[in-house]
Amino acid sequence: MEIGSNLPYIPNQDQTTNLVGKLKSAYTEADDKQLKEACQGFEAIFVNMMLSEMRKTVPESGLMESSFANDTFTQMLDEEIAESVSKGKGIGIADMMYKQISEKLKNTYKVEE
Repeated sequence: MEIGSNLPYIPNQDQTTNLVGKLKSAYTEADDKQLKEACQGFEAIFVNMMLSEMRKTVPESGLMESSFANDTFTQMLDEEIAESVSKGKGIGIADMMYKQISEKLKNTYKVEE
């Protein structure tokens, strides 16, 4: 059995722990910057999963052999692309999440006048 790109993308434990920690911290401290970073992190994970699944639909050309090293490089490339996309304009998921969650935070932490 060969380990290859047929494996589903699963975010590593550090990514998910970091993302959950940022969301909890942003919620408890009403911190917009952490909330924005957490939303971008979620978008990066989503884009990475999307790239991984899209790559599975492309047939192998035979130009380069499928190997563990090649698959690892491809996964790392997808991660970097996803990070770059989410740090830039993104695909819109981070912005929508940020708007919805920040509105919820504003209602939760309203200052009485």
